[in-house]
Amino acid sequence: MRLKKSLPGEFVPVNDGNKTLFGGYQNMLGKLGVSKFYRDRSCVVTAFTNVYLYLFRPDEKFSFEDYNHYHYWFFKILRPKIYGIPTARILDFKLNRLRKSYYLRLKSHILEDIPIKRKSIDEISSFINYAISHDLPLIFFNWLSPKIKFLAHHGVTITEIIKKDDDYVLTISSWGRLYRLSLKEFLSQPRTYTGFIYFEKENIS
Repeated sequence: MRLKKSLPGEFVPVNDGNKTLFGGYQNMLGKLGVSKFYRDRSCVVTAFTNVYLYLFRPDEKFSFEDYNHYHYWFFKILRPKIYGIPTARILDFKLNRLRKSYYLRLKSHILEDIPIKRKSIDEISSFINYAISHDLPLIFFNWLSPKIKFLAHHGVTITEIIKKDDDYVLTISSWGRLYRLSLKEFLSQPRTYTGFIYFEKENIS
């Protein structure tokens, strides 16, 4: 199951010189004066920028500057702290400012996997499958990841989930590139917090 526009050149395509990015990357914010300290803590800002542009500007391609305009706007609204934006619920809380000030109706759906209440691979894959089947990208949060280094203390965007035997392969946008991840391998490693969130657009009554 994949988003309708889930391939390189389709999912939030950003023109970065002679290449097209697969969504944005957090170091883009350096062009607008954001320090490395806060760029390093802005992965969820990037993931949300990807989600917003996919939902609200789905048929467009973006210049580096156009993408960064939205990127910086969300950076100022979400205000990552010294610990970034560490959980799905904290992101959802921070988005209340956007909902209130800009009448942006985004209904959130959250699944969290923590040591005292672990989710099964079937529960997690079902949550992801439902979102992707409704053409809704997800933000994937993770803290500890000793085996899969690119997911350590990171927030990324999920664009696809494919069942493979007793496993699921996720396609992920991270640092403007496409990654593929075995969900079974990911869940088998020692972890602390893992979370997922997706959004549905709601009409203003």
